[in-house]
Amino acid sequence: MIINGKQMDAGRFLFNTTSSRPEEIKKDFQRKLEEFFKWYGSFSNKEPITNVFICSSDFRCDHGCKVPLQNKFSVVDQLLERKEVMDKLGEMAEKYNLKIELQEGV
Repeated sequence: MIINGKQMDAGRFLFNTTSSRPEEIKKDFQRKLEEFFKWYGSFSNKEPITNVFICSSDFRCDHGCKVPLQNKFSVVDQLLERKEVMDKLGEMAEKYNLKIELQEGV
C-alpha cells in the first residue's frame, strides 16, 4: 500500500488467493489500512491524501511470459472492490481527521 508516495515498513498486507477466503483478505486489507491511517494521522504536517496505490508485484501471465518483479499492478477491482476501498478510505479519513483529495481513482 502506497499512499501519497509513502509506504510503511510494515505496511504490506499479505494475501493468498488460493488459501484465503475473500472475507479474510478484505479484513487483512482493512486492518493494514487502519494501521497506515493511524501512522499517517500522527504526523504533524499532514498533507491531504491525493494518491492511493494498492498494488502487488506477484502476478502470473496467462501465456507463460515472465513478469519482472519490479512491476507493480493495482489489485483494486482484481482483489478488492473499488467501492469498498473508497468507502473504507472515507471512513478512515474521518476517524483520523485526514482529508482525501484524490487526483486519480484508486
